[in-house]
Amino acid sequence: MQNNTFTPYGAITPKPLNFYLNEQEQTLEQLYALLKDERLALRKRDLEAVSSIAEQKSALMMKLQGNDQKIKLNPQAAKLKNEFASRVAGIKAALCECKKLNAINGRLITLALNSTRRLSSILMQTRDRTTRNLTYTDKGCTVARGPMRVSIEC
Repeated sequence: MQNNTFTPYGAITPKPLNFYLNEQEQTLEQLYALLKDERLALRKRDLEAVSSIAEQKSALMMKLQGNDQKIKLNPQAAKLKNEFASRVAGIKAALCECKKLNAINGRLITLALNSTRRLSSILMQTRDRTTRNLTYTDKGCTVARGPMRVSIEC
């Protein structure tokens, strides 16, 4: 990856708009592949992979945002509406696909959390059936109180 070049007077010469558009396309391709990997890891309940993917996803999102700012500030930005309109449309479509896949992954995470909470509640009810020590927190989660009990918080 190249950096912007400096002129003899210390001003930064921006890269051509085409360079940043290429970077956006490549980054979105990487993000889409990563989101597919995340969905697979979520289905397998591979928490280590999900954690690693979350870090990589965050880095790619930061790169997308940085490039977006560079594109907006580029002196050639006016060309986005005519000369580069088809590429911008392709980038927007790719971003939309990434957002859809990310939303699906978000729903998978929510389902997994809800399932874990239900399982925890069932286990606590079973454990405390004889003692009748089951109470609910302000968040609606069950907590066992009493002698020799371990509370499970959500």
